[in-house]
Amino acid sequence: MRRLDERLRLAMAVLKELNRQPVCRTELEKRTVKKLGTHATFEGIFHYLVNNGYVKKSEARHRAPYVITEKGVKLLEALQ
Repeated sequence: MRRLDERLRLAMAVLKELNRQPVCRTELEKRTVKKLGTHATFEGIFHYLVNNGYVKKSEARHRAPYVITEKGVKLLEALQ
C-alpha cells in the first residue's frame, strides 16, 4: 500500500508541474525527483501517464515540451 501511495504522489507532482507550464521530459524529471521519488519510479509513472493519454508532447519535434491533457486535468483533480 505504501508503494501505491508513493506512486500516486509522484503522479500528482508530475501533473501539477505540467499544469503550471509545459516542460521537457528531462526538466520535468529533475523537478519531480528532487521533491520525491527516484529515476526508476519517475520513468514508470511518466510512461504510464503518456501511454494512457494524461500527458502528451506539445509538438512532434524531439525535445518538445510535454503538456497535460484534459484527461490529465481530471486525474489531477481526483488525486487532490
